[in-house]
Amino acid sequence: MHGEADIITDPSASKALYQKAKVKDKKLCLYKDAFHTLLEGEPDETIFHVLDDIISWLDDHSSTKNKV
Repeated sequence: MHGEADIITDPSASKALYQKAKVKDKKLCLYKDAFHTLLEGEPDETIFHVLDDIISWLDDHSSTKNKV
């Protein structure tokens, strides 16, 4: 997860890490016009988008045995 407008950590670092990771189960989420702190100081729409992505990832990687 990385804001494409991040001036603290260059988004290319996340892209490079993603490309070098040898695991198949990986996902890189880039958020246009978002900065370094994705859940604070961003427009509500961006924050909700990030939260939706986090929840979706957690749902996808949770054991179905524990789902209600």
